[in-house]
Amino acid sequence: MRELTLTTLTMISVLFSTILFAQSPKKVYTLADTLRGSLNAKRTWWDVQRYELSVKPDYNDKSITGSNKIVYKVVQHNNGSTRMQIDLQEPLIIDSVLYNGSSKVKFEHVGSVWYVHVPAQKISALNNVHIFYHGKVHQAKRAPWDGGFIFTTDSLSRPWMTVACQGLGASVWYPNKDHQSDEPNLGASLTMTVPDTLVAVGNGRLVFKKDNHDGTVTYQYNVKNPISNYCIIPYIASM
Repeated sequence: MRELTLTTLTMISVLFSTILFAQSPKKVYTLADTLRGSLNAKRTWWDVQRYELSVKPDYNDKSITGSNKIVYKVVQHNNGSTRMQIDLQEPLIIDSVLYNGSSKVKFEHVGSVWYVHVPAQKISALNNVHIFYHGKVHQAKRAPWDGGFIFTTDSLSRPWMTVACQGLGASVWYPNKDHQSDEPNLGASLTMTVPDTLVAVGNGRLVFKKDNHDGTVTYQYNVKNPISNYCIIPYIASM
């Protein structure tokens, strides 16, 4: 009798799962999904070495201003292409890009994928692009189950800011190569400028804390080892 009961329950469970699967809406993959999820010629010729991220989030405006210096190594001939794919999700926008700290370079985008035009480069060369950006950020509606920037309050109704982005991707709040296969070999730094009533904490060790004498304070943290791009996270709150 026990074997019959278990068999029956197993059959019912399989039937129930089949019905649920059949009724579930099918995922429709877009061009944006393909561009962010795949390794293509505009991504594979360069290898991320380091991110130097600097941000100034605005709690009231729900926006962010910042930059990311991406140090990279040329690992393949780019077959005559002078474009590199940078990911930055809408509604954030790139304002300007500097190549090796001096030359402004052109860029265009298709939705949340940005193509930066850089000069032809030699194999093993170490170069960088410094990307400046700003805008309203995509906010997480039900963190951590969905991704985005989080503007909320603590138990005393004081501002609290952080990010949830493992699923949605780190490009939801800063420009990077948003593919988990490429971690910055030499680590990353995170510099945060916040109101002087708040404290900012990031990954790694505190490098400095600077009073800007304008009602804001700047904190910088540094990681020396490789780190996943979605693990670079700010934590900003009152003490």
